Amino acid sequence: MRVLALSDVHSGTEMASKLAKQAGKVDYAIFLGDLTNYGDKKALEIINSVGAEKNLAIPGNLDSWEILDEIEKEGVSLHMKSVEIAGFNFVGCGGGLHNNPGQVLYSEKEIFEKIVPLMGSGKSVLVTHLPPLNTEIDLAGNGVHIGSAAVRELIEKFQPVLHLCGHAHKAMGETIIGKTRCINAGPTKEGNGLLLELGKTIEVTRLRV
Repeated sequence: MRVLALSDVHSGTEMASKLAKQAGKVDYAIFLGDLTNYGDKKALEIINSVGAEKNLAIPGNLDSWEILDEIEKEGVSLHMKSVEIAGFNFVGCGGGLHNNPGQVLYSEKEIFEKIVPLMGSGKSVLVTHLPPLNTEIDLAGNGVHIGSAAVRELIEKFQPVLHLCGHAHKAMGETIIGKTRCINAGPTKEGNGLLLELGKTIEVTRLRV
């Protein structure tokens, strides 16, 4: 099973399409938030630019509530939901934190309480827009940590096999929390993406155009 993961597309359909061509045929595309800039394009236009057989998406803080409504109506939302893919439990949580830029914002408490019941005890993949707080992958360009304490606590508590995120454009990379590999996919609008190959384990390849 092959999965294309893209974050922070910010309406950059041309770059998303180029990354999809580099990835080749995939079974799923998963969008890690900030598909648009405050809803300046339709979510479906962004999603269809990749041409995957199946799609899943979570909103980012810079998506609008209308974008969240659109992905819900299209049946592709992974936001505050879980979906089984090739034996892995994919759990999604989009949006940003209160008192930050954007519309789709939550408190740390809301994030933690909504995701805990979805994690289960099997092989989980946590998919969030926000990175875990105080890590190498949540640093803004000015050196400030802009991640989520709740996301970090979820990783520490449940130890998913993989965590995927975006949001912090300048902190593309990865870190380890306990046994969990945490990867900031980097902004698709700047030519970054991930290819996941799901088998007994998950192999991750970085894409760059």
